[in-house]
Amino acid sequence: MTRAVLPRFIIGTGRCGSTILSKMLNVHPDVCVLSEFLVALDAVRKYGERIVDGDELAEICDCGLRSTGEFKKIVGHLKTPEIEFDFGSPPPGVGPGSYRDGVYPELILLPLSSLFDDPTVAFDELVGFAEAQPPRRLSRQLLALFEWTTRRAGKTVWIERSGGTLAQLPQLIELYPDARFLHLHRSPFDVARSMKAHHHMRLFALKHYGLKTAEGVSWEDLDESDLNDDGPMSPRLRALFDHDVPLEVFLHDWNEMVLRGFASVKRLGVEQYAEVSFEDLQADPTRSMEQIVEFFALPEQGGWMEEAAALLTPGKAGRAEPGSEEAALIRRICHPALVLLDREESRPSSGNVLTRRR
Repeated sequence: MTRAVLPRFIIGTGRCGSTILSKMLNVHPDVCVLSEFLVALDAVRKYGERIVDGDELAEICDCGLRSTGEFKKIVGHLKTPEIEFDFGSPPPGVGPGSYRDGVYPELILLPLSSLFDDPTVAFDELVGFAEAQPPRRLSRQLLALFEWTTRRAGKTVWIERSGGTLAQLPQLIELYPDARFLHLHRSPFDVARSMKAHHHMRLFALKHYGLKTAEGVSWEDLDESDLNDDGPMSPRLRALFDHDVPLEVFLHDWNEMVLRGFASVKRLGVEQYAEVSFEDLQADPTRSMEQIVEFFALPEQGGWMEEAAALLTPGKAGRAEPGSEEAALIRRICHPALVLLDREESRPSSGNVLTRRR
C-alpha cells in the first residue's frame, strides 16, 4: 500500500437500508463495497489500536465462534438475506467441519460470497495473505485486508459497510481518525418492524434481554441438540423463532445506537461526516447517489447510476405509518435520537438530501 488510502465507511443501525445502498454503490466500476466485512471479524480483537502480527491477523479473520457466537451454529435455520453463500451446493469437500469450531467463517458467508464466485478459495487466499503480514498497527493490517479484497474484486476503491456500526463509531475513529463516515438513517418505526421480522435480530433480542416464550423457553435453555443445522429445527428453537418480541425492544436499541454514535460525531471534521435518510434515497436515488459520490470523493464514472437506481425496487423496503399507540411509544422512547437526526415533520426542507454537521 504505497499510495494514500482514504478510509470510507457507511454506518447506521441495523435494518436501516445500508445493504441495498451497498449493492447500489458496488455497481460503480471502481468501487468495492466490503459488505459486513467488520461484522465477520473476531468480535473482540478487531478493534483497539495496537501492534498485531500476521498470525493474530489470520486468527481475527478465521475466528470461528468468536464473531457471532452460537448463532453461527444455526445459520442454515436463520436464512438471513445478507448471507449469499449457497449452503446447498458448497464446493466439493467443503463443509462447516472444514473450518474452526465446525462453523463456516463469517467472511465466507457474508462479504466474500457477495463479491466472488469462489468465496471459499478467496477465504483461504485472504487468510494466507494475512499470515504473511509483518507486525504493524491493527489499523494498517485491516487496511491491507481491505485493499487485498478490493484488488481481487478488480476494483480500486473500497467502502466498508457493516450493519449496526453506528454504535461502534468510537472504535472506528480510534483506528481511522481521518476517515469519512456516511450515516444512513431510517424511520425508527420501519427499522423496528424490520428487526422484528429478521430472525437473527429477533433471536439476539431474546438472548440479550433474557426474554421467554409463553411456555417459559429462553435462549439459555438451548443446548447442542438445539443449536445445530443438522436436520429440522428443534421444538425449543422453533418456539423461540416464533416468539414475538415487543416493538419497544427494537425502538430502545435504535435510540441507544444513535445516541452512542452521536457522542463521537463531534470528534469529526465537517468534511468527514454526512447523513442521508433512507427515505430520501428512496424518493430520489440518483440525486442521493450523486451527493454520496461527492462526499466520498469517488472516481468520476459515467453510465452506472441508472443501473444502481434500478436496484432500489419500489415497495421492496416497506414503509408504514404508526398507529396512535405506536406513535406515542416512538415519541416516548426515541425522542432524543429523533431530535439529533432532525426527524421532525415540521422541519423545512433544505433542498439537499445529504446533511453535514459541524
